[in-house]
Amino acid sequence: MKKLLFISLLAIFAASCSSSTDRTSKKDGLKVMIQVDFEGVAGVVTFDEIYPGHVHFQRNCDLLTNEVNAAIEGALAAGATEIIVRDGHSANISVDPVRLNSKAKLIRGRRPNTPETMVIGIDSTYDALLFIGAHARAGITEGVLSHTMSLKVVDLTINGVPISEPAFNSLYAGQFGVPVVFVAGDSETSREAKETFGENVVTTITKEPIGRTCAVNYSPESVCRQIKKDVENALRNLDKAPVFKMDKPYRMELKVMKGSTPDTLQVISYQSDTLMSVMKRFWQTL
Repeated sequence: MKKLLFISLLAIFAASCSSSTDRTSKKDGLKVMIQVDFEGVAGVVTFDEIYPGHVHFQRNCDLLTNEVNAAIEGALAAGATEIIVRDGHSANISVDPVRLNSKAKLIRGRRPNTPETMVIGIDSTYDALLFIGAHARAGITEGVLSHTMSLKVVDLTINGVPISEPAFNSLYAGQFGVPVVFVAGDSETSREAKETFGENVVTTITKEPIGRTCAVNYSPESVCRQIKKDVENALRNLDKAPVFKMDKPYRMELKVMKGSTPDTLQVISYQSDTLMSVMKRFWQTL
């Protein structure tokens, strides 16, 4: 009887040690990057209102920061412990650092010769990539403020796949195994995201386009509530999130306007086994 009791206690102790080892071997919390652009924010429909000098610029920065904070709240609810916000729009002055949730860190500014600038710093330590304020790619007339990095770009494909800004940045993140889990923007941006990344990517629709500079905008308050809910859901189902990758060689086909008339259209083809080489070539053309 004593021998049986000893064996039972030994088994319980071993199980306890094993359980403890398993818990400590697991990573505590999630590290996520929220990449921020401006054109996809609810209420925004023209280019001039998202740059300094416009009467509504600061108001729109507030709307943008609210959407970012909603994403942060959703990430925290899903167990994120390190949240990096990358202000990727233009001069990187759109996210209000004073109003930003204090549990997040903010990357601002640019470093020369970094074609991955919109997701600068992302690496294999990150668990997920999310997009706020995203927009449709160049050439999509029904996407609000659609473009790809520059208004000069007419079309961009890599390995035959049409490339939007979320796709460009997710492809870079994919080198490190970082999945794209969430995209917020208009309904065309949502459609593009699911077409490019698959149905498992979670999206929040902020507005319905009526052309390129007009849209039916959803209430910013209701959009923020939905973003928080969708981000939490996306991160709780991280195992289903897609990693956007392509096989080398990387073949870029780029159509870009070098002037203001159709006769200035330039078609550029470039191929490399190195993704960074292709990305640098793209930026050098703009």
